[in-house]
Amino acid sequence: MAAEMSRYLGLGKEQAFGEAASPTKFIDPLRIDVSAEKPPILRRSIASRFPLDKASGNVVVTGEVEFQVEPITIGDFLLMLFGKVSTSQPDPSNAPSVYQHVFTPCEIGETPATYTLEIGADHAARRIVSTILESMKLELAPGEYVSATVSIVGQKEEQSSLSTPSFPQTGFWHSGNASVTLSGVQAELQALSIEINNNPSTDHHVIGSRYLPRHELGELEVSGSMDVRFMDRSQLDSFLNDEEASMTIKLTGGEIEGGYNYELVIELPRIVYSAWSGEVLILGVE
Repeated sequence: MAAEMSRYLGLGKEQAFGEAASPTKFIDPLRIDVSAEKPPILRRSIASRFPLDKASGNVVVTGEVEFQVEPITIGDFLLMLFGKVSTSQPDPSNAPSVYQHVFTPCEIGETPATYTLEIGADHAARRIVSTILESMKLELAPGEYVSATVSIVGQKEEQSSLSTPSFPQTGFWHSGNASVTLSGVQAELQALSIEINNNPSTDHHVIGSRYLPRHELGELEVSGSMDVRFMDRSQLDSFLNDEEASMTIKLTGGEIEGGYNYELVIELPRIVYSAWSGEVLILGVE
């Protein structure tokens, strides 16, 4: 009898940088492309065209994961992206199982939260230790599930035993669950793509170790694009006049309890339009 195969991505929040954690949540992603890079140190001399010896070089783990977005695990990815979270209960008496998590970017000098990723691939498992997100790209389109593509940076890779994954059963967000407002006005979008990038360093190794000693974040960048139908020219005027706008993206899922639903709200209080194009349809008759 052939051995059972298992494919999954497991998420385990770490207590400290460099200390692997066992997965507590699992997803069934669309794609995983993660690799450990460890180019050797080559010793050369003027006496030969060829390397004379080698030593183990620095290690960094990078790659991408693409998945469909659902309420149970998106918070873990947001914590890997932003680095810190505050949690409260909006109604502990009537809805004790409902929690509100607010994710905010780390400031300069703050230490971001890290996760261990466990990749189950058929008959073996890989663990990527002390992982953060380099970037996250969210994409929405009519008639499609909401998808996310994340780029990761990890400290090192280790071998692991396969886990028995249990995937979320709360349902996945799709275009029918989404609403978008621009400067407080409901927008009719035909496509939306938002990317948040931490621009982390991957080359700050120190003498005495092959591995990154910590994660160092760069400038936070938020960019995106959208196909939107406007009923008037106010947004075009904002673009022409170099005015700022705001955007709120809300995904609403099933009820938790007490009238509270699963929700993901992304607030962009200050956005500027960097480019604008319009499609013109020409209809002709003979």
